[in-house]
Amino acid sequence: MKKLVLMFALLFVATSFAQISYLQYRYVPAEHEEKFIERETKHWSKIAKAAIAKGQMTSWSLWRKVGVLNSSDTSPNYVFVNSYAKLDQLDAPAVWEGNMDALGDVKPADIETGSFTTTTFDYYVQREDGIDGEHKYAVVNYAKPVDLGAFIEENKTLWKPLHATGIKTGDGMTAWSINSVVYPRGNQDRFSVFTVDGFNKLSDAMEYLRYQSPDSSANTADNAWTAVLSKSKMSEILPDGFEYSIIYERVMTLK
Repeated sequence: MKKLVLMFALLFVATSFAQISYLQYRYVPAEHEEKFIERETKHWSKIAKAAIAKGQMTSWSLWRKVGVLNSSDTSPNYVFVNSYAKLDQLDAPAVWEGNMDALGDVKPADIETGSFTTTTFDYYVQREDGIDGEHKYAVVNYAKPVDLGAFIEENKTLWKPLHATGIKTGDGMTAWSINSVVYPRGNQDRFSVFTVDGFNKLSDAMEYLRYQSPDSSANTADNAWTAVLSKSKMSEILPDGFEYSIIYERVMTLK
Protein backbone atom coordinates (compact mmCIF):
# COMPACT_ATOMS: atom_id res chain seq x y z
CA MET A 1 0.00 0.00 0.00
CA LYS A 2 2.89 2.37 0.72
CA LYS A 3 3.89 2.64 -2.91
CA LEU A 4 0.25 3.26 -3.76
CA VAL A 5 0.30 6.08 -1.20
CA LEU A 6 3.37 7.61 -2.79
CA MET A 7 1.69 7.66 -6.21
CA PHE A 8 -1.84 8.24 -7.22
CA ALA A 9 -3.90 5.32 -8.28
CA LEU A 10 -7.48 3.23 -10.87
CA LEU A 11 -9.30 0.16 -13.36
CA PHE A 12 -11.42 -0.84 -15.35
CA VAL A 13 -11.68 3.24 -16.87
CA ALA A 14 -14.13 12.97 -19.58
CA THR A 15 -13.43 16.49 -20.38
CA SER A 16 -11.18 17.24 -23.32
CA PHE A 17 -9.16 14.36 -21.90
CA ALA A 18 -10.88 11.08 -21.12
CA GLN A 19 -11.16 9.80 -17.59
CA ILE A 20 -7.67 9.08 -16.30
CA SER A 21 -6.86 6.00 -14.24
CA TYR A 22 -3.80 4.61 -12.52
CA LEU A 23 -3.47 0.82 -12.44
CA GLN A 24 -1.18 -0.77 -9.90
CA TYR A 25 -0.59 -4.51 -10.31
CA ARG A 26 0.38 -6.49 -7.19
CA TYR A 27 1.67 -9.96 -6.50
CA VAL A 28 0.28 -11.19 -3.16
CA PRO A 29 1.51 -14.58 -1.88
CA ALA A 30 -1.32 -17.00 -1.08
CA GLU A 31 -0.45 -17.12 2.61
CA HIS A 32 -0.89 -13.34 2.88
CA GLU A 33 -4.04 -12.82 0.79
CA GLU A 34 -6.47 -12.73 3.72
CA LYS A 35 -4.37 -10.16 5.57
CA PHE A 36 -3.86 -8.10 2.43
CA ILE A 37 -7.58 -7.93 1.59
CA GLU A 38 -8.56 -7.11 5.18
CA ARG A 39 -6.06 -4.26 5.49
CA GLU A 40 -6.87 -2.76 2.09
CA THR A 41 -10.67 -2.98 2.34
CA LYS A 42 -11.07 -2.25 6.06
CA HIS A 43 -8.46 0.47 6.50
CA TRP A 44 -6.79 1.90 3.37
CA SER A 45 -10.12 2.16 1.57
CA LYS A 46 -11.12 4.81 4.12
CA ILE A 47 -8.53 7.15 2.64
CA ALA A 48 -9.92 6.56 -0.86
CA LYS A 49 -13.44 7.19 0.44
CA ALA A 50 -12.34 10.52 1.95
CA ALA A 51 -10.62 11.57 -1.28
CA ILE A 52 -13.72 10.69 -3.32
CA ALA A 53 -15.91 12.71 -0.93
CA LYS A 54 -13.65 15.73 -1.52
CA GLY A 55 -13.82 15.33 -5.30
CA GLN A 56 -10.13 14.42 -5.54
CA MET A 57 -10.93 11.04 -7.13
CA THR A 58 -13.97 9.52 -8.79
CA SER A 59 -13.51 5.88 -7.74
CA TRP A 60 -11.24 3.28 -6.14
CA SER A 61 -11.32 -0.44 -6.86
CA LEU A 62 -9.48 -3.60 -5.94
CA TRP A 63 -9.66 -6.59 -8.28
CA ARG A 64 -8.40 -10.18 -7.94
CA LYS A 65 -7.25 -12.24 -10.90
CA VAL A 66 -9.21 -15.44 -11.48
CA GLY A 67 -6.66 -18.25 -11.66
CA VAL A 68 -2.87 -18.00 -11.92
CA LEU A 69 -0.88 -17.93 -15.14
CA ASN A 70 2.37 -19.05 -13.48
CA SER A 71 3.98 -19.18 -10.06
CA SER A 72 6.48 -16.38 -10.63
CA ASP A 73 6.37 -13.38 -8.31
CA THR A 74 6.36 -11.20 -11.44
CA SER A 75 2.86 -12.43 -12.27
CA PRO A 76 0.40 -10.12 -10.46
CA ASN A 77 -2.80 -11.51 -8.98
CA TYR A 78 -4.36 -8.23 -7.79
CA VAL A 79 -4.79 -4.80 -9.33
CA PHE A 80 -5.79 -1.48 -7.81
CA VAL A 81 -7.80 0.88 -10.02
CA ASN A 82 -8.04 4.51 -8.95
CA SER A 83 -9.83 6.94 -11.27
CA TYR A 84 -9.77 10.70 -11.76
CA ALA A 85 -12.25 12.88 -13.60
CA LYS A 86 -9.64 14.83 -15.52
CA LEU A 87 -5.93 14.98 -16.21
CA ASP A 88 -5.11 18.08 -14.17
CA GLN A 89 -6.14 16.31 -10.97
CA LEU A 90 -2.81 14.54 -11.21
CA ASP A 91 -1.13 17.87 -10.38
CA ALA A 92 -3.09 18.24 -7.13
CA PRO A 93 -1.49 17.62 -3.71
CA ALA A 94 -1.08 13.96 -2.87
CA VAL A 95 -4.46 12.32 -2.37
CA TRP A 96 -3.26 9.65 0.01
CA GLU A 97 -0.98 11.64 2.35
CA GLY A 98 -3.57 14.41 2.54
CA ASN A 99 -6.27 12.09 3.86
CA MET A 100 -4.36 9.96 6.35
CA ASP A 101 -6.57 11.24 9.16
CA ALA A 102 -9.31 8.98 7.75
CA LEU A 103 -7.48 6.06 9.36
CA GLY A 104 -8.45 7.37 12.79
CA ASP A 105 -6.34 5.94 15.60
CA VAL A 106 -4.90 3.16 13.44
CA LYS A 107 -1.17 3.52 12.81
CA PRO A 108 -0.15 3.11 9.14
CA ALA A 109 2.76 0.89 10.17
CA ASP A 110 0.32 -1.58 11.72
CA ILE A 111 -1.67 -2.04 8.51
CA GLU A 112 0.99 -1.72 5.80
CA THR A 113 0.95 -4.24 2.95
CA GLY A 114 4.15 -3.34 1.12
CA SER A 115 6.42 -5.63 3.14
CA PHE A 116 4.70 -8.84 2.07
CA THR A 117 3.53 -7.97 -1.46
CA THR A 118 5.32 -6.96 -4.66
CA THR A 119 4.29 -4.14 -7.00
CA THR A 120 5.08 -5.74 -10.34
CA PHE A 121 4.24 -2.82 -12.66
CA ASP A 122 1.86 0.11 -13.00
CA TYR A 123 0.14 2.07 -15.78
CA TYR A 124 -1.65 5.34 -16.40
CA VAL A 125 -4.51 4.90 -18.85
CA GLN A 126 -7.39 6.87 -20.28
CA ARG A 127 -10.87 5.69 -21.14
CA GLU A 128 -11.61 6.16 -24.82
CA ASP A 129 -15.23 4.96 -24.82
CA GLY A 130 -17.52 2.58 -23.03
CA ILE A 131 -20.92 1.30 -21.96
CA ASP A 132 -21.44 1.60 -18.22
CA GLY A 133 -23.00 -1.22 -16.24
CA GLU A 134 -22.62 -3.13 -13.00
CA HIS A 135 -20.32 -6.12 -13.23
CA LYS A 136 -18.60 -8.48 -10.79
CA TYR A 137 -16.18 -9.91 -13.33
CA ALA A 138 -14.08 -8.13 -15.94
CA VAL A 139 -12.51 -9.84 -18.94
CA VAL A 140 -9.57 -7.59 -19.73
CA ASN A 141 -8.16 -8.03 -23.24
CA TYR A 142 -4.63 -6.60 -23.48
CA ALA A 143 -3.44 -5.65 -26.96
CA LYS A 144 -0.58 -4.11 -28.96
CA PRO A 145 -2.16 -3.22 -32.32
CA VAL A 146 0.03 -2.14 -35.22
CA ASP A 147 -2.25 0.90 -35.58
CA LEU A 148 -3.54 2.16 -32.23
CA GLY A 149 -5.83 4.80 -33.77
CA ALA A 150 -7.45 2.30 -36.11
CA PHE A 151 -7.95 -0.17 -33.26
CA ILE A 152 -9.70 2.43 -31.12
CA GLU A 153 -11.83 3.73 -33.99
CA GLU A 154 -13.02 0.29 -35.07
CA ASN A 155 -13.92 -0.62 -31.49
CA LYS A 156 -15.93 2.59 -31.15
CA THR A 157 -17.73 2.41 -34.49
CA LEU A 158 -18.17 -1.36 -35.05
CA TRP A 159 -17.80 -3.29 -31.81
CA LYS A 160 -19.36 -0.88 -29.34
CA PRO A 161 -22.79 -0.87 -31.10
CA LEU A 162 -22.68 -4.67 -31.27
CA HIS A 163 -21.93 -4.95 -27.56
CA ALA A 164 -24.59 -2.35 -26.74
CA THR A 165 -27.19 -4.47 -28.50
CA GLY A 166 -26.05 -7.59 -26.71
CA ILE A 167 -26.13 -5.89 -23.33
CA LYS A 168 -29.61 -4.58 -24.02
CA THR A 169 -30.92 -7.98 -25.07
CA GLY A 170 -29.28 -9.77 -22.14
CA ASP A 171 -26.57 -11.89 -23.75
CA GLY A 172 -24.58 -12.04 -20.50
CA MET A 173 -22.33 -9.04 -20.97
CA THR A 174 -23.30 -6.06 -18.79
CA ALA A 175 -20.57 -3.48 -19.49
CA TRP A 176 -17.83 -2.69 -21.99
CA SER A 177 -15.01 -0.16 -22.39
CA ILE A 178 -11.84 0.56 -24.32
CA ASN A 179 -8.84 2.17 -22.63
CA SER A 180 -5.50 3.34 -24.04
CA VAL A 181 -2.18 3.55 -22.24
CA VAL A 182 -0.91 7.04 -21.46
CA TYR A 183 2.28 5.94 -19.73
CA PRO A 184 4.58 4.03 -20.03
CA ARG A 185 4.84 3.92 -23.82
CA GLY A 186 7.17 2.26 -26.34
CA ASN A 187 7.78 -0.82 -28.48
CA GLN A 188 9.00 -2.87 -25.53
CA ASP A 189 5.97 -2.28 -23.36
CA ARG A 190 3.48 -5.04 -22.48
CA PHE A 191 0.38 -3.48 -24.07
CA SER A 192 -0.80 -0.15 -25.47
CA VAL A 193 -4.57 -0.59 -25.17
CA PHE A 194 -7.11 -2.91 -23.60
CA THR A 195 -10.82 -3.58 -23.75
CA VAL A 196 -12.93 -4.61 -20.77
CA ASP A 197 -15.95 -6.91 -21.04
CA GLY A 198 -18.08 -6.89 -17.89
CA PHE A 199 -20.17 -9.80 -16.57
CA ASN A 200 -22.04 -10.55 -13.35
CA LYS A 201 -21.48 -14.31 -13.51
CA LEU A 202 -18.19 -16.16 -14.00
CA SER A 203 -19.94 -18.69 -16.22
CA ASP A 204 -21.02 -15.89 -18.58
CA ALA A 205 -17.44 -14.65 -18.80
CA MET A 206 -16.16 -18.15 -19.54
CA GLU A 207 -18.90 -18.72 -22.11
CA TYR A 208 -17.85 -15.52 -23.84
CA LEU A 209 -14.22 -16.66 -24.00
CA ARG A 210 -14.61 -20.31 -24.95
CA TYR A 211 -14.01 -21.51 -28.48
CA GLN A 212 -17.00 -22.22 -30.67
CA SER A 213 -16.62 -23.72 -34.13
CA PRO A 214 -17.42 -21.38 -37.04
CA ASP A 215 -20.35 -23.55 -38.14
CA SER A 216 -21.94 -23.79 -34.66
CA SER A 217 -25.55 -22.65 -34.39
CA ALA A 218 -24.52 -20.03 -31.84
CA ASN A 219 -22.41 -18.31 -34.49
CA THR A 220 -24.27 -18.91 -37.74
CA ALA A 221 -27.52 -17.65 -36.23
CA ASP A 222 -25.96 -14.39 -35.15
CA ASN A 223 -26.24 -12.13 -38.19
CA ALA A 224 -25.07 -9.11 -36.22
CA TRP A 225 -21.68 -10.68 -35.52
CA THR A 226 -21.39 -11.77 -39.15
CA ALA A 227 -22.13 -8.24 -40.33
CA VAL A 228 -19.49 -6.73 -38.06
CA LEU A 229 -16.87 -9.31 -39.03
CA SER A 230 -17.49 -8.58 -42.72
CA LYS A 231 -16.57 -4.93 -42.11
CA SER A 232 -13.77 -5.49 -39.62
CA LYS A 233 -10.10 -4.91 -40.44
CA MET A 234 -8.96 -6.28 -37.10
CA SER A 235 -6.94 -9.07 -38.73
CA GLU A 236 -4.72 -6.30 -40.15
CA ILE A 237 -4.84 -4.00 -37.13
CA LEU A 238 -4.18 -6.77 -34.59
CA PRO A 239 -2.68 -9.61 -36.67
CA ASP A 240 -1.45 -11.63 -33.66
CA GLY A 241 -4.60 -11.17 -31.59
CA PHE A 242 -4.71 -10.14 -27.94
CA GLU A 243 -1.58 -10.44 -25.82
CA TYR A 244 -3.71 -11.80 -22.96
CA SER A 245 -7.36 -12.07 -21.98
CA ILE A 246 -7.56 -12.28 -18.19
CA ILE A 247 -10.59 -12.43 -15.91
CA TYR A 248 -10.60 -10.28 -12.78
CA GLU A 249 -13.10 -10.50 -9.92
CA ARG A 250 -14.17 -7.36 -8.08
CA VAL A 251 -13.12 -7.33 -4.42
CA MET A 252 -14.31 -3.83 -3.53
CA THR A 253 -15.28 -0.58 -5.25
CA LEU A 254 -15.88 2.88 -3.85
CA LYS A 255 -17.49 5.69 -5.84
